[in-house]
Amino acid sequence: MTELPRPFSPHPRSVHELLFAPGSRGVLLATSRDPDAKRTFVVTPPAGTYVDGPAGPVAIKIPVTMAAASAITRETRMLVALRDAELAGLEPTVPRYLETLDSDGLPALVSTVVHGTPMSVAYHRWRHTTRPRLVAEDFALAGGWLRHFQTATAGERARITWAAEMSGAVRERWSGHPRLEAAQVRLRAADRQLKSYRVARTMVHGDYWFGNLLVSDGAVTGVVDWESGSPAGCPLRDLVRFALSYCLYIDRHTRPGNPVRGHRGLRRTGFGAGIKYGLLEEGWLPDLVRLYLRTGVDAVGLPSALWYGAALAGLGEIAATANDDEFAGSHLDLLADLPYWPLSNDLGGPTR
Repeated sequence: MTELPRPFSPHPRSVHELLFAPGSRGVLLATSRDPDAKRTFVVTPPAGTYVDGPAGPVAIKIPVTMAAASAITRETRMLVALRDAELAGLEPTVPRYLETLDSDGLPALVSTVVHGTPMSVAYHRWRHTTRPRLVAEDFALAGGWLRHFQTATAGERARITWAAEMSGAVRERWSGHPRLEAAQVRLRAADRQLKSYRVARTMVHGDYWFGNLLVSDGAVTGVVDWESGSPAGCPLRDLVRFALSYCLYIDRHTRPGNPVRGHRGLRRTGFGAGIKYGLLEEGWLPDLVRLYLRTGVDAVGLPSALWYGAALAGLGEIAATANDDEFAGSHLDLLADLPYWPLSNDLGGPTR
């Protein structure tokens, strides 16, 4: 079994011992039926349980499957790396690793609780995504936290191999798929654009979408679910993931075939219409998306024109790594449908 970081408590315990200790109070916060399904509890343990930890609630992630156990092991390692990093004041926004418990032979992760409301709650409120000011605030919050995090964790500079790596991963996962070669053409174009540059490697969240950002009083107060993270990776990954996910669900509350309120020219027509719109079309949302991407690329010391190649690589990453085959395959199709020439036109988008 893979060795896990040593727990802070002197005697490793089982999940049952902590959940049902005298005086413990808890609530099931989330569960799922995914291949890597986990149950997440928030528990207030008896006073003094963690000498060096919080006096209040803790979060416990319990695996349901072997795949979930592997994900929890990855998140544990990432939280330990974050605990040992200098985060320049961002420490309260990141869960802190406390210990690993036994859950019927599988590892369960205990961490501190970070507070706030998922950005997804506001996102799905009536007409939130039709209002430029509110959407701009979401992008500003996500971009601001990310720039602070990347600055704090920047390390050695390295050549950008992200698109080439995703090309290999996509080919391995989707061998024989009828759209594979078209997607590969886009990823090779992205690699030609990106590989000539070097950038400081940073810590990477790996799933930096609005559902994993907690906000309160106009600030990001928590970033959760680090199982896809890396202690040193390409900073463009998190930048792109937020923009793609934000655009993906922009038509969620619109009937198929109908125009999307607040976004002239956008209709709900198949998977990823919002992403195509955000990357390629005219309107206040595409302007905002491209500004966010160009600003984030510039912030890590790269030419802002690289934003489109980064977006293609980001789509390839989802196609290669998403644990749901239908979701991943839809991103493969979307990637194959996009123009691959990365030069910019007057709108800041790619030429067709």
